[in-house]
Amino acid sequence: MQRFGISVILGLTGLALALATPASAQTKLSVVTFSGATNLPIWIALDKGFFKKEGLDVTQEVTRGSQQVMEGLMSGKYQFGSAALDNTIAYVEGQGDVKIDNFDLVAILGVHSGMSRIISRPEIKTWKDLKGKVVAVDAANSGYGLVMYKLLAMNGMQKDKDYTVVAVGSGRDRMAAMKDGKAFAAAVSPPEDTYAKKEGYNLLADATEVLGAYQGSAYVVSRAWAKEHEKETLAFIRAMVAASDFVFTNKPEAMAVMKTRIKGISDEEAEVIYSAMTSGKGGLNKGSKVNDAGVKMLLDLRNEFSGSDKKLTDTKKYVDTTYYDKAMKK
Repeated sequence: MQRFGISVILGLTGLALALATPASAQTKLSVVTFSGATNLPIWIALDKGFFKKEGLDVTQEVTRGSQQVMEGLMSGKYQFGSAALDNTIAYVEGQGDVKIDNFDLVAILGVHSGMSRIISRPEIKTWKDLKGKVVAVDAANSGYGLVMYKLLAMNGMQKDKDYTVVAVGSGRDRMAAMKDGKAFAAAVSPPEDTYAKKEGYNLLADATEVLGAYQGSAYVVSRAWAKEHEKETLAFIRAMVAASDFVFTNKPEAMAVMKTRIKGISDEEAEVIYSAMTSGKGGLNKGSKVNDAGVKMLLDLRNEFSGSDKKLTDTKKYVDTTYYDKAMKK
């Protein structure tokens, strides 16, 4: 009788533990991004359960500098990251702000095909007004800094001769540099450009309208980590593709998420930001696909402005679409 009682207790205990344990545990992952409205697909994936559907428990951390993204991914602090694809290219080529041993990050998804607007302080009305002035960039030799240099060159301005550069980090930091008078122009994305124009700042150019095809930010991952965690990598891709599709096909709900995530924006501002991200030459990458022509544009910019004699031509060195193809295979 005593043995029977113990068996019953043990059985009930096991049943209780089984009921308390989820049928399929979620794999915990961390993704690091910059701030801004171009995070809308990842907010959708988080808020609408696309990650959960794929068996992932994802947390998002916001950074203010590309170096932190690169170092965090290589150290294993984060599994996925969103940053200007040009940053990854620079580090692969040993041209980043710091040297990272065994650097193996690669892009697997596109975030947007250019969302950079060149914004200037109220007193800077034209490109010529920047002569002798300072412009703010994320990183001096990568990211949207090269876009800034290209547009300035197209307007007759040479780096370190007609203007100087200060590297300050994120779009918010670039705006802060302008407000503090430390810089007079910068490339920023929504919603910073929307706020800036309301405060009297000037729009000198929409980079994508001028340059055409351009791959802005991309989701990157360590090649070694992705190889060892293919299941999670494919799940992340499927969730992000579903979220991207949701942004383009469910405008009211997508805008509702945006207004929840970006505090204080009006309905009118949300409409402007949504339109900028879903129409025109730039905007979010449909289906989260990497823009091949845009990657080639990046290489052309690096060949022109990186200061290196090495000519970059092989896009596959920085982009791996095999995971995307496998994840989306019917």
